[in-house]
Amino acid sequence: MFHVEYDPRANCLMMKVEGFWNADNVVALAKEVGAKANQAKAIRDDFNVIVESFEFPVQANDVADLLAGIMRGGMTLTSGRTAVVVGSQLNRAQAERTLVHPRVRVFLTMEEAQAWVAEEADLASAEQVGPIPPAG
Repeated sequence: MFHVEYDPRANCLMMKVEGFWNADNVVALAKEVGAKANQAKAIRDDFNVIVESFEFPVQANDVADLLAGIMRGGMTLTSGRTAVVVGSQLNRAQAERTLVHPRVRVFLTMEEAQAWVAEEADLASAEQVGPIPPAG
């Protein structure tokens, strides 16, 4: 049903979800995501999230709404981005309708998602270095 793991080298919480869910599945995911997100936050508070959901069909509205609640709670634990990768335009429509947040985007390919998350990492690195002083 799901797998959640934090990769400290990439500073990314990787999630994989699959199957057709009920509310109990969402509760179990919420517990796991909460534990792993707090683990990540203890290391860095700017971790990113990539959710792979290629084998995660369109869910019932109540399940989709519960998943949106996990997203809202999880986004308070990080200043990073969350990329959700879906397997179809229909999945994309449901995800974009329910997962509304300025730092969340939905993609159809893993490459696009990884590039968007990497873009955030590059911006954060540039901010830590600071502006380049003018020459001369």
